[in-house]
Order: sequence, then C-alpha cells, then structure tokens
Amino acid sequence: MRRSDRQVVDQTKIFSIIQKCDCCRLAITNDPVPYLIPLNFGFLPEENGIFYFHSAKEGTKLDLLRKNPEVSFELDTSHAVKTGQFACEYSFYYQSVIGTGKVQFVEEPSQKQKALSLLMKQYSTEQDFSFSPASFARTVILKMTVESISCKEYLPPQS
Repeated sequence: MRRSDRQVVDQTKIFSIIQKCDCCRLAITNDPVPYLIPLNFGFLPEENGIFYFHSAKEGTKLDLLRKNPEVSFELDTSHAVKTGQFACEYSFYYQSVIGTGKVQFVEEPSQKQKALSLLMKQYSTEQDFSFSPASFARTVILKMTVESISCKEYLPPQS
C-alpha cells in the first residue's frame, strides 16, 4: 500500500467501517471487461468477514458467478471534501475497504433467512424481520467469504 500512513490494520475497526457503508461494489469476471455491480449487503464479522447479497433468480450477475465465483469488492464511506487555498491543496476525506472473495449460492432455507435478516439489519434499526413466502421463494442469496481485505482512511483532524 503506497500510503501506509492511511492504512487500517485493526480488524475490529475495519469491520466497523464496513458496518457504516451502504453499498458494496462487486467486480465479477466477464472477459474482456469486468462486470461491476453495486449491491446492498449484510455483513457477518467472522474470520475475515462474510458478506451476503440478495438477487432475483436470473440475470447477468448470477450467470457470471456460476462460471467464476472469484470476485473483488469495494466499499467506501465518510466522504467529505478537504478544501485549501490552492487547487492542489484540495483532497478528499474517506474510509474505504477493498478485497477479494469467493461467492457461493445459499440454498438452505434457514441460512437464507439468516442472510436476509443480516441484510435488513444493515439498513434498519428493527431487529425482527419476517419475509413473505412468495418473496422468499423468488430470492437468491449469495454468500461471499472474504479471502483478502485491506482498508484505508483519511479523516479530518478531531477538534
């Protein structure tokens, strides 16, 4: 990492940054150009981390993941412009996480329910969720196990 002064290595802090994010971008192999897609997610802070995504039962994303489940991902948050007197003094405050992972299709109903509940908790303060049988039946759950992860941040000085 070129800017090691901005590197975050504490796993607990990395996981807390992930929890602040509202979108995970997944890069999926699609020769000759990667297929990049923004996704809502649920996160489980185990080992290196596990992400869950939901999807309709068909589409480009699923077709590509069935061919090659190896992916890259990116999340970012805490955005703000740092101003300066001159243009070259401007910068951008942020926290970002990137990594690689492997995606699996979740089939077992109780695991699907657990994944959907985690996804909902990422975006809601509610704790108990119910899912209509019709919606549940037409939802595909993807589980991405993180294989590598790195994190950087550049935040305004605390006053």
